[in-house]
Amino acid sequence: MTAAVRRSQMQMMRAVRCHGFAALDEATGSILSNKPALIRTVLSLDEGIEAPTLQNDTHVLIQAHFAGVQYPDFLQAQGLYQHRPKLPYIPGMDVAGVVIAKGGG
Repeated sequence: MTAAVRRSQMQMMRAVRCHGFAALDEATGSILSNKPALIRTVLSLDEGIEAPTLQNDTHVLIQAHFAGVQYPDFLQAQGLYQHRPKLPYIPGMDVAGVVIAKGGG
């Protein structure tokens, strides 16, 4: 892989992102008492996303080849996991791929 290709991969990427929490009321943040929205309504495959900044030498950027969706990912997309990330976020706690950049140079 050439340096130019690697740089372009690090600048823009595509990823599945979560744009809402399926089991929470958007206005109040409370858990919906009726049926929650389908998970697929809050997830989308987005292109042209700016690659994250690698803050320190413990951070890496991975070109994902496979990603698993586990129960905690499902809970988080519903807004029911103990940690609610700022929206939109890239879900996924399991990934396999190639490290294409590391923090700290």
